[in-house]
Order: sequence, then C-alpha cells, then structure tokens
Amino acid sequence: MIKNVIFDFGAVLFEWNPAKIVSTFTDSKDEQTLLLERVLNHPDWLALDRGTMLMAEAIPRCAGRVNFPESRMEDFFEHIQNSLCLIDETYNLVNQVLSLNLSAYFLTNMSSAFFEKLNERHGLYQLFDGGLVSGKELSIKPEAEIFELLCQRFDIKPEESLFIDDQPKNLEVAKSLGFKVFLFKSPQESCRDIRNLLKIN
Repeated sequence: MIKNVIFDFGAVLFEWNPAKIVSTFTDSKDEQTLLLERVLNHPDWLALDRGTMLMAEAIPRCAGRVNFPESRMEDFFEHIQNSLCLIDETYNLVNQVLSLNLSAYFLTNMSSAFFEKLNERHGLYQLFDGGLVSGKELSIKPEAEIFELLCQRFDIKPEESLFIDDQPKNLEVAKSLGFKVFLFKSPQESCRDIRNLLKIN
C-alpha cells in the first residue's frame, strides 16, 4: 500500500528544458551551443547540484569558458532560475495527494541557491511534508545514499512509497532499493496515470 509519494522537481514539478532556456536567452545559435555544452552540460553544473561548488565560484568559471563578461553570465543564471516555472498539473496532483492523507515529499538534484529561490516563490517547505535537495546534502541522484538519507530522515519505508522522476537511471536505483517508481514524461498524461495508480478520482 502506497503511503508516500516522492516528487522530483526538474521536468516533473518545474519546467526544465535546457534548449528552450538557452534559446530564450540569446538568438545566437553559437552562443546557445556554448551555453548548453559549457554550462548546462558541463561537470561544473553537476558540482553545483551536488553542493561541492558555490554559485559565486561557478559563474566566473562558466563566464571564462563561454567568453562572456561575468555580468552576462550572472544574467544567464538568473534567466535559468526564472525559467523554472511551476507545472500546474503536477502542483494540483501534489495537493490531491495531500488531501487524501498521503504524505508528499521531494527529492531533487538542484543547487541550494536555486532551491531557495523556488522556495521563496512557492513555499515548498510548507507545501510538502519534507524533502531533500542534493545541493544541501552533498549527495546526488542516482546515488543510493540520497535515497537512503531520505528514508532515514523522514522515517519512510521504500515499499510504501512511490517515487516519480523523469530520469530512468534515478528510477532504476530507487527500484533496486524497494521503491515503487513512475517515469514522468508529459504532465497531462503522466499526472492522469499517477492518479489512476493512486486511485485518485
């Protein structure tokens, strides 16, 4: 029996579309390619998510790789934050889960600075029963440690929990630890399927 529903953030509760993010920041195809390859898909981005690099370190490093002034790279990072828009279908699903006296948690790979901005805007700590942000824990999905930490901190039993994520590699690890899992693809269809799974009308 499912008692807990655990939500990823990027591309599940919040929009995350790197190609759209860079194309809405600059019209230059060359700059878009550089920003994708040397910022969003660079190991430094992973270090930001893991919490082993601070934004103040990442911005000058990224600016140097892309040959941007630091002020423009700061603008790009702000643009990324502003692009993380709430997905209404999933937000409504979270509230439905809570209305049924199920527990709702989050488990997200995200820098601490980005999370704090989202929390200011959307009251995430108030919305959920709890959750973990990789940038605060120095551990990141798909590492088993962050799933185990979630269970320990909130007294969660994997076999009573549904984990929702858009990345198959994260789901594979969760499943190996005993979680029920759901691969999130498109908000409307996925939320409908999750409602059916949880028997939510």
